[in-house]
Amino acid sequence: MKFLILTSLLTLFSSVGFGQTIKLTDADINNSGAIKLVFVTTVDEARELAKKDIKKNMPFLLLRSEIAPVVYNTDSAFENKYSVYYYEDGCTGPDYRLTEEYNFVILDHLQKTYGKEWMRKIRTDVVGYKKWRSEK
Repeated sequence: MKFLILTSLLTLFSSVGFGQTIKLTDADINNSGAIKLVFVTTVDEARELAKKDIKKNMPFLLLRSEIAPVVYNTDSAFENKYSVYYYEDGCTGPDYRLTEEYNFVILDHLQKTYGKEWMRKIRTDVVGYKKWRSEK
């Protein structure tokens, strides 16, 4: 009996203390605003997609790194800590201005939720980040 209680407590503490990283499924990604952005034509639609992703707790920061995607070893730590996902569009993605607007909504959300702490850790190649930061 003691063993069962001890095992249960250790399991509970490990899952609460260390948490679980949420892995997005293909369906999650395919239903996200990050994917649907290629089908919109206005800035307002892009902003609305970002707001919907925030409500679904699946905000993305969109990247565009030409031919080969770039992944840094710090990406997953940032994603886990700030509940946001990097998404690579490659060299052909949605209209650049729409991508920027989507990211501006996500960046505003990060600032409102986490203050300025995250700014030291974000990838600087997030589309529109430097422009957004210069306007703040």
